[in-house]
Amino acid sequence: MEQIMGSEELAAWRRAVIRNMRRSRRATLRLLDEIPLREIKRARTQGEWSIKDVLAHIVAWEEEAVRRLEKIMRGRGDRLRFYDDMRAVDRFNARAVAAERSMPWPKLLRRAAEVRGRLIEKLERLPLESLNDPAHRYTVVAWLPEFAWTHEAHHRRRIRNWWRRFSRGAAARRS
Repeated sequence: MEQIMGSEELAAWRRAVIRNMRRSRRATLRLLDEIPLREIKRARTQGEWSIKDVLAHIVAWEEEAVRRLEKIMRGRGDRLRFYDDMRAVDRFNARAVAAERSMPWPKLLRRAAEVRGRLIEKLERLPLESLNDPAHRYTVVAWLPEFAWTHEAHHRRRIRNWWRRFSRGAAARRS
């Protein structure tokens, strides 16, 4: 059972979430700045995906979070879609990555910034009581961290680990 928080706790939670979102995106962009573009676009460095594909995937889930917050703001929290079936998640991911695959890297970076900005704006405008509304199947407090920064952090760790291994191997091949 989720804990119901009071207004002060919800306001503090929202401030912390926004701080975490900003901190996470700065860390992701710093990491991506270290990696040459040809390596960002290299296929299959992240399982089936390139690093560019991973960013498109992160952005797609953030857009889903924006849509959810918009529905809640319109009083339609009962219409939120949750993906309980991994096949549905896989289809969502495949469509998201395919839709952005031909997008130039600078445009994808701008899109990522725009979507993150919209997500923060919607979160800031959402009434506090909506963050932990027990009438919703899952509260915003329960699902938003995954959409807003923990998901990004997971992919950032995988990208960083790959880049360390790849760049060490490239340095060894040069010597």
